[in-house]
Amino acid sequence: PEAQDIRVDGERVQRPESKVYYLLNKPKGVVCTNHDEEGRLRAIDLINERSRRIYTIGRLDVDSEGAILLTNDGELAFRVSHPRFGMPKTYLVQVRGRLVAADLERIEKGVWLADGKVEGFQASIRRVQQSSTWLRVVLREGRNREIRRVFARVGFPVKSLKRVRIGNLDLRGLMPGTWRT
Repeated sequence: PEAQDIRVDGERVQRPESKVYYLLNKPKGVVCTNHDEEGRLRAIDLINERSRRIYTIGRLDVDSEGAILLTNDGELAFRVSHPRFGMPKTYLVQVRGRLVAADLERIEKGVWLADGKVEGFQASIRRVQQSSTWLRVVLREGRNREIRRVFARVGFPVKSLKRVRIGNLDLRGLMPGTWRT
């Protein structure tokens, strides 16, 4: 493509853009969209060495933090985000209240939400405090605000939510707001 002038219907064929990949530790308050009418800080704004158009793979809501991938590779985005591929995403979640094993069994059996039954939660209790419980949750799907909605439905609203791993990629060495390629 650099040496030849290739045209289709009179339009010059451009050289394919090289792929770029970033793992960002998204802080709370940052949005995962390329266009925000409210002018809030976006995940793409934190990648200061980008020379191409990039976008997030999936989302973390504005109140959540943690691992988010950014790329210009549509095939990777599809494989990471489509439920058919079952890419595991791991979260550390703090909920209000003291969960017990029976509560987790209820969640793992499935919880009905307005958009259908949510199944496939893998959750384990990490620490129980006086007024909250810390959990490790693994999802292989991921509906909009799914973790927050499921725990609220069973009476344990989420206080904090952090995605710590996407597949084999984790946040090791990444402070909030920083990234690596």
